[in-house]
Amino acid sequence: MTKKILWGLIIFVLLQNCSSINAVIESNGFYTTTNNNIRKWLIPNENVSRKGKWSEKDRKSFVKGCENEINKLKDSPDGKTIQSVGVNIEEFAKKSCDCAFKKVEAAYHSPKDAEKDKSGLTNIGSECGGDVMIELMKK
Repeated sequence: MTKKILWGLIIFVLLQNCSSINAVIESNGFYTTTNNNIRKWLIPNENVSRKGKWSEKDRKSFVKGCENEINKLKDSPDGKTIQSVGVNIEEFAKKSCDCAFKKVEAAYHSPKDAEKDKSGLTNIGSECGGDVMIELMKK
């Protein structure tokens, strides 16, 4: 009976703490630190990237950076080659970067982890670029 009361008390305290996490807006010291630690443990933070589920901010940043890099090629020999076969470089950039993001997100825990593997990113980019080029040339 004592164990049941103890477990009930523990669960009650945890639930009380969870319900008061959002109520603490401005506070100092131990209480804030404790609530923030409980919040991180109990409530998944959508602003933190993890393998297979990057944050929206990291997704947008990756895709935008990728598209910008490809669009910079527009006036280069590589860009002119892409356009000479009737492929719109903006469409090519969008589709290639969407493909690359899906593969990078599935393979790496975060953008920082991905940046450490330049050869892996190059392989993913080449694979997606080739697939998208074939798809767009069939149009």
